[in-house]
Amino acid sequence: MTTATDGCSPKGEVVLNPLLVKAPTPCIDYVITHELCRLTELNHSPRFYRLLSMRMPDWDARKRRLDEMAEMLLNR
Repeated sequence: MTTATDGCSPKGEVVLNPLLVKAPTPCIDYVITHELCRLTELNHSPRFYRLLSMRMPDWDARKRRLDEMAEMLLNR
């Protein structure tokens, strides 16, 4: 469910879509962890995914769940 409004800048600013509050807590935790990892690795390189996996080993299941709910969460 990440959108153009989710992300982090090279200045260390993290911006989240306000609709994220509708998602289950594990999915919110995934998005926040994803963006915090981006503060170290600014792109989605293999190093980024290694870091994300170290911090949240089940990130892919959480992301899949969020992606499956995205349309419902964004259009409610």
